[in-house]
Amino acid sequence: MDGKPARGERENRRERAGIHLVPQESRAETERTLAATPGIRGEPTDAERSRTLLGAVRTAALATLGDGGFPFGSLVSHAVDATGRPLLLLSDLAEHTRNLTADPRASLMAIEQGSGDPLALARVTVIGRVAEVPAAEREAVLEIYRAVHPGAFYAGFADFRLYRLGVSSVRYVGGFGRMSWVGADDYTAAEPDPLRPHAVGIIGHMNDDHAEALVLYCRAYGERPGTTAARMVGVDRYGFAMLARDTPDGDETAIRLPFGRRVDTTDEVRAVMIELLRRARQG
Repeated sequence: MDGKPARGERENRRERAGIHLVPQESRAETERTLAATPGIRGEPTDAERSRTLLGAVRTAALATLGDGGFPFGSLVSHAVDATGRPLLLLSDLAEHTRNLTADPRASLMAIEQGSGDPLALARVTVIGRVAEVPAAEREAVLEIYRAVHPGAFYAGFADFRLYRLGVSSVRYVGGFGRMSWVGADDYTAAEPDPLRPHAVGIIGHMNDDHAEALVLYCRAYGERPGTTAARMVGVDRYGFAMLARDTPDGDETAIRLPFGRRVDTTDEVRAVMIELLRRARQG
């Protein structure tokens, strides 16, 4: 015996630590993903990412326990309340509603929208028990739901009821090589990223109108003095991510740059970008 844990135990330890065993052919993509996911100073926590993702998408997969205790998956539309609890508008006639009546345990999985390999996209699974919203809260909760789903004409049907999933735990997966369990208290206390609704516009504006500034950011702050081209691929309240290359045909390398302070509005993003550019030009 050399004192080393068995291979299965080592793998379990790595998985608990958020490290995934990645095949050799997938490691380049994994490294790029890791460079733009939690674990680096100045980035959102997995709790924040979970809250942001669940609130950003409008549909998710609901898993309930069906006949014989077998899992039953279905597609649902959801909203979230101020503490991140999923809100569901379900018909009495639906199979998942019958399942919840018999056993309220369930999970809801939301997936980041995007192209490319689906397994490279972030997803979050919220686990807990589902209960019907009390009559005294129904109007307020329905207002939240309708703000997300204004076309939900069926909300007035007699067989539709509002339900809420009480969060017990959360599983966050940030693509290849990044995963963690998030506690219910951390999830509830976290804030969704306020820049998420504006991220596409910010990214498009920087790539279309300020490509030279992105190159300069990489050279000045990203320890890549040979950068010749860069494009922004992500932005949040703590910083932004770019893919940079040194030659036209070279590989792209992920770079994450922190803002240095929390930035919650598009005006604040503009101000901090200008400040970063000014300092970069001064050397």
